[in-house]
Amino acid sequence: MLLREEGWRRVFRDVYCSPVAEDGPALRCRALARVLPRGVAFSHRTALWLLGVGVLDGALDVTAPRGRHLERRPGVRTHSASLPEHDLCDAGGLLATSAARAVVDVARSIPLLEAVAVGDAAVRSGRTTTELLQAALDDAVGLRGCRRAREVFGLLDGRSDSPPESRLRVGLVRAGLPGVEPQVDLYDADGHVARADLLVDGLVVVEVDGREAHTAAEAFVRDRRRQNRLLAAGVELRRFSAADVTGARLSWACTEVARALVVARGRPPARVRRGPSTLRTSRLTVPPTLADSRSRQAA
Repeated sequence: MLLREEGWRRVFRDVYCSPVAEDGPALRCRALARVLPRGVAFSHRTALWLLGVGVLDGALDVTAPRGRHLERRPGVRTHSASLPEHDLCDAGGLLATSAARAVVDVARSIPLLEAVAVGDAAVRSGRTTTELLQAALDDAVGLRGCRRAREVFGLLDGRSDSPPESRLRVGLVRAGLPGVEPQVDLYDADGHVARADLLVDGLVVVEVDGREAHTAAEAFVRDRRRQNRLLAAGVELRRFSAADVTGARLSWACTEVARALVVARGRPPARVRRGPSTLRTSRLTVPPTLADSRSRQAA
C-alpha cells in the first residue's frame, strides 16, 4: 500500500517500479526476471527480442525446465520444455534460449507465414545461422510441430529485409511463381538503379513499402526517382503496402504479381542488369551458449 501511495507502479504481482521508469518490454523483462524461479529462461520471440531481433508481439514468453510449472501472470506465455545448456545464453544479463532454439520454438507454434518472417529476421540479424538452425531443428525431432518447423526452415532467407517482404516472398513461392529472389541489386548504363525487394523470374520488380520507412520527405523523393528510373528502363514494377500482404489480401497481391509476369514476358527485355549487392551485413554475432562458456572456462 505504501508503494502505491508514493506513486510506484505495479509491473507484476510482487514487483513494482519507480514512477519515473520508462514502461516497455525492457522494463517488463527485468521485472519478470526478478520473480522467475532459477533455471527459467526467456524464450520464443522474447528471447529473440532480448538478442536484438525486433520481432516481439506484445506478450512475453518464458520456458521452464520440463516438469516445472509456472505461476500464470497477465501478458506472459509460459512453456515447459527441456533446456540444455547448449540451447541457453546470456542476453544482457537475463537467461534466454539461443536464437536458433527460439526460432525453432516459434516455428513449431505459430502460423507458417509469420514463423518465416521471424526466422528471416533472426538469420538477417546475424544472431543465428542456417547451420545452428539445422542443429536446433534436429534436436526438436519428435516434438509437436516439428514437421511444420521443417517446412518453415525450408523457406527461410536471411536476405529478406522486413516481415512484410518475407510474407509476400513466401506467398509468391507457394503460389508457384518462379525465381522469387529477395534484395536483388539492379543497374543500368548509368549505374545503380535500385535494390529490388523481390525480383520474380528476373522480370518483375516487386516492392513492399512499410509506412514508417517510406513517408519521410527524403525517402518519398528517393522512392519516386528510383521508380521513374525503373520504369524508364522498361521494368515491370508492382508496389504493395504492408497491409496488402496480410490475410486475404496476400492472395490478391500474388495474383497481381502473376499478371505482371505475363505482361513482362510479352514486352521487350528491360534495360537493367544484376550487379554487386548493396545489402548491408549485420554487426551482430552469434552469442556463446552456456555450454560454450563452460567449455572455455574449463580450457
